[in-house]
Amino acid sequence: MIQTEDLQMQVAEAQIQNADRLFPVVLDNIQEQIRSGKTVLAVSGGSGVGKTGMAWLLQRRFAKCGIGAVTVSGDHYPHRIPVCNDAERIRIFRDAGLKGLLEQKAYTQKVREILTGLQRNGQDADDSLQAQYAWLRIYQDCGDRALKDYLGTEAELNFEELSKLVAAFKRQERELVVRHMGREAHEVWYEWMDVSDVQVLILEWTHGNSELLTGIDLSVVLTGTPEETLENRKKRNRDAGIDSPFVARVLRIEQAKIDANLSRADILQDMHGNVQCHAKAGKGE
Repeated sequence: MIQTEDLQMQVAEAQIQNADRLFPVVLDNIQEQIRSGKTVLAVSGGSGVGKTGMAWLLQRRFAKCGIGAVTVSGDHYPHRIPVCNDAERIRIFRDAGLKGLLEQKAYTQKVREILTGLQRNGQDADDSLQAQYAWLRIYQDCGDRALKDYLGTEAELNFEELSKLVAAFKRQERELVVRHMGREAHEVWYEWMDVSDVQVLILEWTHGNSELLTGIDLSVVLTGTPEETLENRKKRNRDAGIDSPFVARVLRIEQAKIDANLSRADILQDMHGNVQCHAKAGKGE
C-alpha cells in the first residue's frame, strides 16, 4: 500500500515533470515579448488541475533564467467572499428551479413538501433523484440555466478590475495594487506589489482564458478528466462539500464553459504532461 506521504510526493513529482515540459514551450512563445516589454501569462483550467502549483513552478523557472516573474491569483477577484458567493449560487439555482416548476405547472403541495426536505438535506441538486421524482428534472434544468448565466460572468467576478491590473503592468507601472480576499467579510484588502524588476506577470485563475479578461499575451490552459480533477481536489482537502451534488453541478457547468473556450488558448497541457500548441494572432489586445 502506498503511504499518503509517498502519494503526495508522487503527485508533486508529476507536476514538476509537467512544468519541465511546459516551461520551454512557454518561454519560446514569449521570448520576443519579454525583450520588448512586460508580458502577461495566464494559467487557467478547472478546479483540481493544479493551476496554483504550476504557476509557482513556472515562476521559479523564470527566476532561474534571470527573468523576473510574479504570480497573481484571480481567486481574490469575485464580487463576494466565498461563503456569500456560495450562498448566491444556491439562491440562484433554487429560485430559478422553483419558478420553472411554477411556469410548467408542476408545483404542488406534495412537491413542495418533498422539495423542502431535499433542499434541507442538500439533495435538490442530485441528478440521481430524477428517476424517483420526475418533476426534479424541470427544477434542476431551470436552475442550471440560471447558474450558467452567473458562473464565470461579470455578475460573479470582477473582470474589469483584473483587466485594469493587467493594463497597469503592461504600462510598466512600478507598483501594482493587488487585491486579496479571505473567507470572512472583513478579510478583503489591498497591498502594493513592486514590479519594477518584473518582466512576466503570471495570472493563475480558473477563468484566465475567458473572453471577458483583456490583456493576456499567452494563455495556458491545464486540462484533466473529471476523475483526475476530483481526486486532486480530495487530496488538497481545502474545499467544503467537495463531493456534494451542488458543488459537482457548479464544477460541471464551469468546466463546460472552460471547454467551450479552449480554442482561445495558446497552449494546452493535460495532467500527463502532453503539450499542445495553437497558432494564435492578435493576443493581448
